[in-house]
Amino acid sequence: MKKRNDYRPPRTLVKRITRISALSFILVIMTFLGLYVGLYIDKITHMAPNFTFLGLILGIAIGFKGFIEEVLVERRKES
Repeated sequence: MKKRNDYRPPRTLVKRITRISALSFILVIMTFLGLYVGLYIDKITHMAPNFTFLGLILGIAIGFKGFIEEVLVERRKES
């Protein structure tokens, strides 16, 4: 016998939310990785904000590129 409050969302919804969470996490990780690499190169070359900004921008760009590629793959699967 089912309980009244035993509601479970459809599996497809759970899969989509999980996938979106993973992609968002990857986007954040790539941004911080680019920032860290930029800071590290700045420390070595003593060119304070140059490589930090470059690393941050590259990290964001790489993260968005991966995010968009995954969305396009997901759309192809749905079609």
